[in-house]
Amino acid sequence: MYARKMPAIVAVPLMAIAMAIGAGVPPPALGGIVVDGASALSKFYVAVIFGALLGRVTLDTGIARALVNLAAEYGGESPFAFALVLCAIVAVLFTSLNGLGAIIMVGSIVLPIMMTTGVPRTTAATLFLMAFALGFIFNIANWTFYTTFFGVTEQQLVRYAVVLAGIDALALIGYAIFAFARERAYAGWAAPSADADRGSGAAKGRGVPWWSLVTPMLPIVLYYVFHVDATPAFAISAIYGVLVTRPRAAIPTLVASAIRGVEDVAPAIVLFMGIGMLLVAMKEPQFAAALQPLVASNWIRNPIAYVAVFGLLSPLVLYRGPLNPFGVGIAIFTALLASHAVPPLVLVAAVMAVVQVQNVCDPTNTQNVWVANFTGVPIVTITTRTLPVQVAVAVAATIAVVVATQPLLGVRAFASLVPPALAQSVLPGMDAPRSAAYRVAVGDDGTPLGRTAADAIVAALRAGSTLQPFRFTGDPNAADCERKPYAAYVRTETSTFALIEGIDFDVGLVLEDCGGWIVDEWHDHEIVAQPNDAEARLLARQGAQRLLAWSALVAPRSTNLFARGVAFAPGDPPTYFYTLFKSDDGNMRAYVRAGGPAYAAGLRSGDIVEKLDGEAWWEYGTYQTQLRAYDGKPHSFEIVRNGATLEVQLGTPFTGFAADAAQ
Repeated sequence: MYARKMPAIVAVPLMAIAMAIGAGVPPPALGGIVVDGASALSKFYVAVIFGALLGRVTLDTGIARALVNLAAEYGGESPFAFALVLCAIVAVLFTSLNGLGAIIMVGSIVLPIMMTTGVPRTTAATLFLMAFALGFIFNIANWTFYTTFFGVTEQQLVRYAVVLAGIDALALIGYAIFAFARERAYAGWAAPSADADRGSGAAKGRGVPWWSLVTPMLPIVLYYVFHVDATPAFAISAIYGVLVTRPRAAIPTLVASAIRGVEDVAPAIVLFMGIGMLLVAMKEPQFAAALQPLVASNWIRNPIAYVAVFGLLSPLVLYRGPLNPFGVGIAIFTALLASHAVPPLVLVAAVMAVVQVQNVCDPTNTQNVWVANFTGVPIVTITTRTLPVQVAVAVAATIAVVVATQPLLGVRAFASLVPPALAQSVLPGMDAPRSAAYRVAVGDDGTPLGRTAADAIVAALRAGSTLQPFRFTGDPNAADCERKPYAAYVRTETSTFALIEGIDFDVGLVLEDCGGWIVDEWHDHEIVAQPNDAEARLLARQGAQRLLAWSALVAPRSTNLFARGVAFAPGDPPTYFYTLFKSDDGNMRAYVRAGGPAYAAGLRSGDIVEKLDGEAWWEYGTYQTQLRAYDGKPHSFEIVRNGATLEVQLGTPFTGFAADAAQ
């Protein structure tokens, strides 16, 4: 692909097979990679095809020409202002248009008008591509790829997309100011006017009603405002476009547009079949193990590395390179996605940033080749002129992500941006208030012997330590620790079991932190003829001594527990303080420490987990699903709570307090 000796539509599927073989995937699984991969992104293919249908309807009915002519009519005598107006029209059109056919049709109309009104040809070529890339930020078919491949929702991306578009628009305007100051000569253009006329097809010279001009914007409204899926949004808009422009020829126009639209996007569909094969291959355990060194260090969570790789090094997206999501880079992004090192939204943001370089600057893009040939501008000139500007866009976009991850994407991804000393302010309910330090609440199970045992535990802890135990019955997991009167909770449980020798009487102590997270437990039992208060007090005192012995044995952990309400010790791995378990009804449920990172992200004890990282949990298996609760990765969940389906995205894990880091 670098040498342009093999097209991406051939190289990418071959890469999927070659990399799978290199990783050690057994030969019988290779067929499944090809077959399953070819349809893995089928939802995206359909959206692309229907988007191409709308693009052809917009072009062949004369709607696109009418929009450009309208801009030309009111463009005024300033080439600079007029060029920006045309750029705005192009950007709006490409929020819904797709494929080389759309580039040719729109470019055949816009570029001659630009150049014959005084816009230098190099400036016209580069501004057209930059305007295309600006509109493509919101392209619905493109977003279907993001939501399908990365398992995110369009609502989660909107705020970042708006910021990225703002950065891109400012860059376009700044570039236009510089370009017009540099080249003041009038343009001459390299294609005969008949080519432009031919580009408009049957719609040449045909007037369209003013209400048809909303057709390119209609799918945007349906998708973003009314949350209509991309495919029906395109279909409704295409039908509207033909009915208001060619009602008597609606069916032939739709059929012709559908056929020509498929021709326009056929290369993209074949390319995404190859990308799907890479996606399926990456799910093979051998593939994941082979790429583990790439993501093992979690470098992507370092904000400086994130900006350096996806911003400063964004030129690696050129020539289908290692950051190009439509080339070699799909393997890199798939590996990072599979590692769960950062939330998928943060990866999508990186993809959207580097794509701004690829869409404008890549000499291997079909749109770049056509624009260069049409305007007579060397393709390398387009790259050298636009690359600094688009790299600046990528750098600014990645900086925006690391600085404002939470406001833009609703997640926390870069733990190093939050110093340990700020842990309490970031998670205000994580640790107990200072007034609760060394106060231990002791509850009981509601039985007479349980109450007797709890009273004995209070007395034993008060006499044998500096702890301040007191009787309290409640559920530490019901609320976070911000206003708790205790730093730790001891739940006292009693049970009996009949044996031939007598009754086995057990007194258990379950030690929990202030958020209801179980730290440890101890049980003492004795075979008696009949349990009584004296035996309950004896076993309870033994349990209290076990607790105190544990406290001395693991001093750093117990100190944090009793002083701050969190049993965390230096060297512990990052944690979100939640666990997953399969309940008797067959559901996978969560148990979440109140006030912890998972709790702050929106996960609650008792939530039913339907999907984990976009996949049904049973596709991973019970054990593999439960194991993910302890890997310290920012997983995403689709949960059911009180009959409502919700989405939860974990942010930054808990890594300890400032005092821990200093030890």
